[in-house]
Amino acid sequence: MGKTGHQLTGLAAGLLTAAACWHLWGSAALVAIPTGIIGGTAPDWLEVAHAEYSQTRQKWGLVSLIPHRTITHWWPLWVLALVVACSLPFPFTTFHIFAVLLNLGRFIQPACIGFAAGGLMHLLMDLTNPTGIPIATPFSRSRKSLHLWRSGNPWEPVAGMAMAGIAGLVLWLVVR
Repeated sequence: MGKTGHQLTGLAAGLLTAAACWHLWGSAALVAIPTGIIGGTAPDWLEVAHAEYSQTRQKWGLVSLIPHRTITHWWPLWVLALVVACSLPFPFTTFHIFAVLLNLGRFIQPACIGFAAGGLMHLLMDLTNPTGIPIATPFSRSRKSLHLWRSGNPWEPVAGMAMAGIAGLVLWLVVR
């Protein structure tokens, strides 16, 4: 899936997270929306790509420090991140007067949950691609795929917009 598709599905994850967390944090749960978008692209940018010149091809290209769809696309790590974000309290301990007045601690947990949910949504959408995602170990040759569409398919953004629209409707129903 392309960057736009992952951003849209990350938006959907952030909206659903905000809807799920609304009863706990109220409007502070809305911080999960932008972090869901960031988390929706995180498995790709966590690979830390850098420019490198190829002598054989005689041109510059991007090379990842972590091979694509390995450890950053391994589902147990993202499930663990979500469990940790949901279960651990995140106290915001500081003596800074503005942090205390604004009560910034209540924004940290929904932000972390939104990020982890966006990362999981990324993996779910990569599962539909023929390349798939690693299931047993992050460096295994065998990957699971649903073979629904290839990257670059024109239906990817449509699926992302539909998911974001449905998630927005769910949030609207919860908030009103």
